[in-house]
Amino acid sequence: MNPRNPAIGALDRSFSADPAVVTKLALAEIRAHHESSIATTLKHFPGLGSATTNTDFGVADVTKTWSRTELEPFRAIVAAGVADAVMAGHLVNRNLDPDHPASLSTAIVTDLLRGELGWDGVVITDDLQAGAIISAFGTEEAIALAIEAGNDLLLFANQQSYDPEIATKTIDTIESLVKSGRISATRLERSRGRIDALLARFAR
Repeated sequence: MNPRNPAIGALDRSFSADPAVVTKLALAEIRAHHESSIATTLKHFPGLGSATTNTDFGVADVTKTWSRTELEPFRAIVAAGVADAVMAGHLVNRNLDPDHPASLSTAIVTDLLRGELGWDGVVITDDLQAGAIISAFGTEEAIALAIEAGNDLLLFANQQSYDPEIATKTIDTIESLVKSGRISATRLERSRGRIDALLARFAR
């Protein structure tokens, strides 16, 4: 882990640089939340700890600094059967996908997370209004790529430029993607099924 990482290390947002410690403490925190019927999200897949940039404001390229060790907590928590959702980060790792950040990458969300790690639950994007995403892809293309990658929930934080119509615009964009044939209704139903299953687990 990079202790100067402006989004993680510098803000003390990581349990440790040791995957075993991260796994142990994350499992304890997840179970504590579950005792109060609160769902949790593992982030930022496949690992943002070595980054030197905050993805809210710029491109975090971890191609030269990321290692597969960063997958170990994700793998262990998924295997333990206690994970609720996983957030795909906006980090760029050209060894995993030369063209897309993790959040918009089929190779990372579908092949690595769902395939290699065996996760079949909810995947949520990081903020799709992040500067690096909007400048590189634009909102509509980011939505399309996020769904194609295998994400189930699209996050719009409205933190950099507030848009009160963002939900309506997103729905309209998804409807257009279905009408054009780029996204299938069956693909959206798979996401709906995962989301419904998660909500059912925490229904009171």
